[in-house]
Amino acid sequence: MAKNRPSNSKKKSKRKNADDLERVIAHLDTLYEQGLDCVHPDTGITVTDGEYDGLRRDLKELRPDSKLFDSATASELVSQALKVVHDPPMTSIEKASHEDIATQEEQLFKWLGKGVAVASQKVLDGKHNTAKGKTYKNEPVTYPKDYFYQAYKLDGVAIAIYYENGKLARAGLRPRDGINGEAVTDQVKFVSGVPEKLPKKITCSIRGELICKLSDFETVQKELADSGEKLRANPRNHTAGGIRQFKNPEKTKSKRLSFVAYSIESLDNPPYKTEIERYKFCNDVLGVPYIEAKPFRFEDLQKMEDGIPKLDFEVDGVIIGVNNLEDHEQLGRHGDPRTGNPKGKIAWKFREEEATPVIKEIEWQTGRTGKLTSVAIFDAVRLAGTNVSRATLHNAGFMERNQITIGSKIAVRKAGKIIPKVTSVISGEGKPDFPSECPSCKSATKLQEGTGEMLELICENSDCPAQNISSLCHYLATVGVLGLGESRVTQLVEGEAVTIPADFYRLDVERAMETGLTVRQSTLAVAAIQMIPAPDKMETDALDKAIETARKNKKAIPLWQVFASFGIGAAGKSAGKALSAHFGSMKKIRSASIEELEAVEDIGAITAQAIHSYMQENSRQIDALLEFVEPEVPKSGGSLDGLVFCFSGGFPDGKKHWEKEVELRGGKCSSSVSKKTNYLVAGPGSGSKSEKAAKLEIPIISTDELLELF
Repeated sequence: MAKNRPSNSKKKSKRKNADDLERVIAHLDTLYEQGLDCVHPDTGITVTDGEYDGLRRDLKELRPDSKLFDSATASELVSQALKVVHDPPMTSIEKASHEDIATQEEQLFKWLGKGVAVASQKVLDGKHNTAKGKTYKNEPVTYPKDYFYQAYKLDGVAIAIYYENGKLARAGLRPRDGINGEAVTDQVKFVSGVPEKLPKKITCSIRGELICKLSDFETVQKELADSGEKLRANPRNHTAGGIRQFKNPEKTKSKRLSFVAYSIESLDNPPYKTEIERYKFCNDVLGVPYIEAKPFRFEDLQKMEDGIPKLDFEVDGVIIGVNNLEDHEQLGRHGDPRTGNPKGKIAWKFREEEATPVIKEIEWQTGRTGKLTSVAIFDAVRLAGTNVSRATLHNAGFMERNQITIGSKIAVRKAGKIIPKVTSVISGEGKPDFPSECPSCKSATKLQEGTGEMLELICENSDCPAQNISSLCHYLATVGVLGLGESRVTQLVEGEAVTIPADFYRLDVERAMETGLTVRQSTLAVAAIQMIPAPDKMETDALDKAIETARKNKKAIPLWQVFASFGIGAAGKSAGKALSAHFGSMKKIRSASIEELEAVEDIGAITAQAIHSYMQENSRQIDALLEFVEPEVPKSGGSLDGLVFCFSGGFPDGKKHWEKEVELRGGKCSSSVSKKTNYLVAGPGSGSKSEKAAKLEIPIISTDELLELF
């Protein structure tokens, strides 16, 4: 017996570690799919791509059969997406500082055998820590005029768009290996600046960056706020998530993305010999927006950085390269001759401006899960062209370890126009003064014990208004209610018209007006809750009748979606789908024991405990909701049982409507076409999916033909 104890202990520890990894990875996958900043759920600190890959490697080692490797998460959507093979490969660019520029010039000329003469050269001074009159290796570099070019380096998502005889054929994002990119052909049709047909019948690939212009990003954030959804962390994250609409490509249009070109590849007999001419050809001849390129001037670097605040897009540096394309090609690449970074091009990265303010005040805010987050307030400092006076302090553990309190000196950094963050603590001033009361409800707070980064300050009142408003907004967003943002929900809560989700369905126009909303505002709010399409375009009488009819009927919502709307810790969409498939009804999920929940694939011990506790503690609230909502589950033995469908293109009622109808009849929906696909349902703009279905001899049908299968 004694020999078995260490083994059992190791098994429990291994399972706990795997459970934690699954919880964290699922959380990060959801954030990535939504285009949000990938913040660790326990530490509040952004997780890099490398760190994320490390988490998945650890999970693969601990639990190789984890459902996260094939479940319906962002990772699955990426793996299922068709690949676009890039030829030549899409590579990144070597990074450079001011000193590197001079070294690079020497390297370029030696490689080309130019035998360059040398002369004194002045370099920038000031914040880049260089000095006027400084020389390199006692022989400063000179070079022929206009030998190099320069252009802003956009901070976006790299993409290659392929045209055949002038028509858009396929599009793929830049992958880490430079070759096998995620296919986003259907999505780019909804991106500004991407023509489906070029003015000339040429075959080539146009490479560039997908971005969200700052003016468009402001509009996106406003639209998200109005609909009660989470705001995006920054334009680049929003772009990365926005283009990955593998299930519903037409949703890309609402993301307000733009394409800016910087290169053309594989064009026969190109009418240009330099990079600057190639940049211009993109716009002047092909009509594709491009970033302007000019002859390189060392003294222009500072001017370009100073000009950042005037730009309508984010940049993080300047591309400097050999202008002559033939010379550039002769230079070759670092490392692998095909996938290595080009030697004839470097990226001069803007220095991340940093300030070291002293904290004057600390604000606390309560979120949906009861966790309190802190924000440092300080005298305004100038960073990247804007005044910054506040920055998030991550969490209680970060504050305690670094002795952060009022009077502490912190380092705040802001690269380009990204949200400011506290990167380090220069001088702590003692033990943090954590609030003993919740700033929203005045209930007692407590430090939630954990290790290291996991320490959090939480509000113990489950009826806290701040938690309630966030939870109500989460409910609306999860079940698909649009047009009812946080400000409206707050007004309804403060007017005591809404306390729990069920109250939304009890709400009528008269009661909404009692909270201070106008007649029109009240009508649109109720119409949004009743999920009436485009209520703002309907006549008043027609809208009133539609609301009256809708309020008489229960709302049919997929079981997994109803479950995910509860907002139970790490139990979101993936858990909801697993539970729906396993139990088949809300009643069975509610009555399941912890052991029965843990037996479900994709549900770990911690998640099972959280689900069980929520069901027990919120029984009355769930009962009230089920008076108005009918959780739907796929029909076993339905008319489409066992059939796999893929939808591509646009549909009048929206793709989600048709996918829901298929799933309710026992069918399954896939985001991509494969040998397992039984039917491709094609709408306008189906594109490459129809081509692949035809090659695989998969039947391509319309929605009318789909109805016949019902």
